[in-house]
Parts: sequence; C-alpha cells; structure tokens
Amino acid sequence: MASIQDGIVYLSLGIDLWADDDKSARWSGSCQFADDQPFEHGPEFDDANEAVMWWRERGARRICIRLDDRETLWAGDGPPPQETPAISVFDPDDPRGRPEGARKTVSETQQAQREQEEAEKARASIEEGRLLAWRRDYIHLSIEELANRVAQSPRWIREVESGATSESVTMSQWIELVWATRDPYPDERRSSTEEMKVSWAAAKGHYLAEAELIVNAMLGCYD
Repeated sequence: MASIQDGIVYLSLGIDLWADDDKSARWSGSCQFADDQPFEHGPEFDDANEAVMWWRERGARRICIRLDDRETLWAGDGPPPQETPAISVFDPDDPRGRPEGARKTVSETQQAQREQEEAEKARASIEEGRLLAWRRDYIHLSIEELANRVAQSPRWIREVESGATSESVTMSQWIELVWATRDPYPDERRSSTEEMKVSWAAAKGHYLAEAELIVNAMLGCYD
C-alpha cells in the first residue's frame, strides 16, 4: 500500500455555487497516487497554510494548491518539479489563502456564476423569441393574427419575440404558440382530442422544441 509521501496532494477551495453565504470557504484536499489506489482525503481548514502543514506533517512531499480559478501553486518540498516549470511557489502569507481571502474568492466566483447564468438565460430567451418569429413569418402570419389565435395582446407577442419575456412564458402558452404557428390552423388543433398535462419544465432555451414534441404526441405522431 502506497504512503502519502508517494502521492501528490491537491488542495483547493470548496465552493458551493448555490450557497447564500460564505460557509463553503473551506480548504480541503486529497492525496492521489500513480496507481489505482483510492484517494486519501483530508479534513477541511479555514486557512490554506494550515491545510498545507497538516499534509506535510503526514509525510506529503508533493503538494499543489489551487488558490483561485487562475493559479495553481507549489507547496511541496523544494522547488517546483521540472515538468511544471510555470508553477510558482506558494507563499504562506498570500492573502488569498487566509480566511478573509477565501471568502472573497468564493463571493467573486459565485457572482461570476450568477452573471454567467443571467447572460445564458438572456441569450436563450432571445433565441426562443427569434424562433417564434421565424415560425410566424414562415406561415405568413402577422403579430396581430398570432396574438388573436393565442388570446394574447400584440404587445405580448412582440415582447416574447424580442426575448424580453420569453423566460416567463408558461409551457402551456408555448404549446398554444406551437399550435397557432402550424398549418392547417385551426383544423389540426381541433383534430387532437387528447389533452396532455405538462408536469415538467423544458431545458433552458428549448421551450418551443419541447412544446413541439408535446403537440406531436397529442396528434399521435409517435404511435
């Protein structure tokens, strides 16, 4: 059985992207071996240097610590290995390894994640609106005519097609939009005697595609 001194310890900051506080700002790590032996996991620490010292006391000679999303540092014995010349040496006084620095890293990472999700939702909404406008134009339907078919206002249709409100459109409304942008209308809608209960949410940015599948199922296209 390999000992800790034979493996490489990787330390990183545990970040819960969904947490509302900074309690997840804790340093933890594991020792990984060259063969198929299981990893050996260590406890969590508030301070990165405390984590490094804990592993060193147990014989670890090679320690890599990931301080943030941009930089990994060497915290093992001697200089960094020659096979990783770009890696810098960990400074125990590096503020990013202190509890306050760790909390700042967690906060910044969470904020970046939230901003990325909002940007993705905005892009998905715009794409869904573009696809709806394409469906409407394909059958030469005006905004006013589509609004009449789904019992909504023309303003509502414009907002959906612009991507401003497509994220808040319910799946039942997406299904009605699919019915209304298919020909022959309303004959095809009347030919469906089945009403499908929608109990799931579509994947982000795939509302129209999901609604189209539901409409096809209601028409028996998959029988």
